[in-house]
Amino acid sequence: MDTLYARSPDGTRVGCELVGEGPALLAIHGSTADRHRFDAVRDALAGRFRVHLMDRRGRGLSSDENADGYSFEREAEDVRALVEAIGEPVLVLSHSYGGAVSLEAAVACPGIARMLVYEPALSTDAGGLNPEGAVAEIEAAAASGDRDAILTIFYSRMLHQDDATIQAIRATPLWQHRLSAAHTLPREVRAANDYLADPARLSAIGVPVRILLGTATTPALTRAAHASHAAVPGAELVELPGHGHSAMDADPSMFVSQVEDWLLPAT
Repeated sequence: MDTLYARSPDGTRVGCELVGEGPALLAIHGSTADRHRFDAVRDALAGRFRVHLMDRRGRGLSSDENADGYSFEREAEDVRALVEAIGEPVLVLSHSYGGAVSLEAAVACPGIARMLVYEPALSTDAGGLNPEGAVAEIEAAAASGDRDAILTIFYSRMLHQDDATIQAIRATPLWQHRLSAAHTLPREVRAANDYLADPARLSAIGVPVRILLGTATTPALTRAAHASHAAVPGAELVELPGHGHSAMDADPSMFVSQVEDWLLPAT
């Protein structure tokens, strides 16, 4: 496996797996996930890009030495460290909590050339992204070491998935990957509730940004996407009809076409 590592300012080692050839693309996953979140589109993307599949801190190729000092800003520093390590203008594809992190990173990251952000998980003036009761349940499950319960609460209370859908996901390899990262969810749902789509801050982003939004996603994620669109200068918003928060799984070819349409240079 071809890998690339960088050292974040707080000492955390962040890593990514490299596949394919072409322009450098950094793929940043969301909560309870790791680099395997993009498995359904990995090969197709590798046919057009040099894909850098990031493991965010606390899972896979990335360490978590400073877990007690965790903050949203440290996550953004991780992205900046990898962009610098890649060493060329970097295209960014990000999802969910990773989308919010990528927007914060882009506030001060000249190495980023262009961004496609799929449903960034952040809060707005209308309220926090995640219900406080669900956050408390996740924290209680984490305190008891019940990773399966953490994921079940996340899917049911925050992503609004029904029991049949959760059972179907539980039967896939994706569930095992998510179990490995479940311990990081309590800190991330708290951080997402604290991080706002603040125009005063995100107005510093000076690169082209397109935000993808599924028309069947949750109200909180819909608010977050629209708030991010309004906060980032010149940002575009593209809706994915009938899709929720997992369009890369439900329709991989459509998702890849969205990536190529925005991130590949015009020919």
